[in-house]
Amino acid sequence: MRSVGSEAVLITSALRKLMTASERLADPIRARIRASRREPGKKSPKLRRIRALVFKLVLATMVLGVFFAFGVSAGVVAERAELPDRLARRFDFEQRLAAAGHALGLRAGDTQRATWRQVDLNQHTIEWAAIRVHAPGVRGGALAVLGGNLVFSSPLGRFGYLGADNVLRPLPLQAPTNVAAIRGTPLSEDPLFMAAEFRVHDLLARARGENSWELYASLSRFERAGCYQFKIVRARLEQANDGLHVTSGWEDVFTARPGCIPDKDHGWRFQGTEAGGRMVLTDDNTMLVSVGDHQFDGYNSSQRAAMDPNWDLGKIIQIDLRSLETRIYTSGMRNPQGLVVMRDGRIFSTEHGPQGGDEINFIRRGANYGWPLVSYGVNYGFPRSVWPTDPHPGGHSGYTRPAFAFVPAIGINNLVQPDPREFPNWSDNDLFLISLRAGTLFHVATYEDHIAYVEPIELNRRFLGRERLRDIVTLADGRNAILTDSGRIIFVRNADLHTDAPRSFVVRGYSSLTRPMPEEMFADGGSRIEQGRQYFQISCASCHSLTGEIGNGPPLNGILGRHIAGVDGFSYSQALAHTHGVWTENALRSFMIDPSDYIPGSAMPSPGISWAMAPEIVDYLRTTTPSGAAEDRTQH
Repeated sequence: MRSVGSEAVLITSALRKLMTASERLADPIRARIRASRREPGKKSPKLRRIRALVFKLVLATMVLGVFFAFGVSAGVVAERAELPDRLARRFDFEQRLAAAGHALGLRAGDTQRATWRQVDLNQHTIEWAAIRVHAPGVRGGALAVLGGNLVFSSPLGRFGYLGADNVLRPLPLQAPTNVAAIRGTPLSEDPLFMAAEFRVHDLLARARGENSWELYASLSRFERAGCYQFKIVRARLEQANDGLHVTSGWEDVFTARPGCIPDKDHGWRFQGTEAGGRMVLTDDNTMLVSVGDHQFDGYNSSQRAAMDPNWDLGKIIQIDLRSLETRIYTSGMRNPQGLVVMRDGRIFSTEHGPQGGDEINFIRRGANYGWPLVSYGVNYGFPRSVWPTDPHPGGHSGYTRPAFAFVPAIGINNLVQPDPREFPNWSDNDLFLISLRAGTLFHVATYEDHIAYVEPIELNRRFLGRERLRDIVTLADGRNAILTDSGRIIFVRNADLHTDAPRSFVVRGYSSLTRPMPEEMFADGGSRIEQGRQYFQISCASCHSLTGEIGNGPPLNGILGRHIAGVDGFSYSQALAHTHGVWTENALRSFMIDPSDYIPGSAMPSPGISWAMAPEIVDYLRTTTPSGAAEDRTQH
């Protein structure tokens, strides 16, 4: 990459060449002027026109030179700061266009061209390329490999696959999340309840003969108000000459105890985002599945599910796929997002901590990892405090310690073993790990039950933006595929093994895929207030209530016109506590987009709210009152 100094040299050289060219253009005209001056008494109108022309030419050249220099300099700055992509992400152009197209019934283009781009690592140079499989919207989804086919699920359970011929095709499957039953009920308007919590968590393929598989899906299902389920279901698929065919409907495999997960006794009613759900096979007939505690942690709810032997939540469960008998394999887990069985039989999992403390755990049968009684993380909010049930963080006395912990948290997610055919410099001790919050792929080197080092792999944000990496699998040919929350699949390969391969490839069939469900798109055709309500649920409601209740953050009902740091009983950071004034619409928008920029020293982490989202959240908050009731302003 060129240095700033070398860019300045190039700019100076370009200006010098431009001025030289203008001088050459002006030389013949100057010669004629000098010749005319040798003939006294001759000052014709033609000479005056020539002089005016020369003046205009020189002036235009100077102006063009200034604009050229400014443009090149601005281009260099924009390139280095990735400004075009940052602006696109800030204004949510892609999501806005997708939502508008969906509302208008427009179909996306059918053909995509993906280009391979390189990233240098310590032991390999990798290449990545990305395609789109669903429009940006709510978060989630999963991948599975069935022979030469890559099957994918949208967040709420629409299915499709990419065949070996690089053609996208739909699958006639819909995950039984039962989201449609929520539409039109009081729950659909409840700020502490969100339909998008009932989503697909993972997919797993189990070969059942040549060209035949069972496809397992872990998911959250809505049964009725106050009764929610964590389930595993399976269907049968077969490969034919014209592609994959579904040969059976969904069959129940597992429902986590207590069967009906109740409403939590405060905060969000149901937290499907903390459901875990990762599945692996330890042999042909035995599955392990990670089940999150769904925020039943003794703080966000009075129940401590991970320590309750009568609940499957907060544990890894072993399932016999023939008899469907189950048993608890490990306990004391918060939100185990990743699970991998190494080629040598070792098992590692990944787990979301609270504020910090994301973990990589070495899994032993019967081990208790201590949640919610021990954690390397701390409580959300300010002032910083230890997790309420762990007065001595990091001690893990009496419980199994993690092999590695990330502080600050990266939003840890799934992990897989790289294929030695594709990455020969890595051994049976190496892993790929993906992250949501950091949006980064990591190379993890293990030894025995320990972690030797973690190497971040920054996929180029100039082309991708900050993607939340949701799932990762190894393809039949040894490459890897990563699903993102924005609906992309990123392919990863070893650059050294593909030096003679084409630098791009074409994928067709995007327009044939099943259209998004209404709950998968933000405010499909709705008002700005409805759009703001959905954004609030995604980005704010886990910490801020609209009922006056103090949680991890202060309540936000009636916030417009309230004094900054004006909620009695909430411990604000010193920066906020010493800020004078009231919350105006402009102040609230600016603080949402970048808290530490608007009020330096604020302890509030960035909520990931863009410039385009913030005004609509403010519009929604304007409908609330200090008492918590919402005014009827939906037509304004």
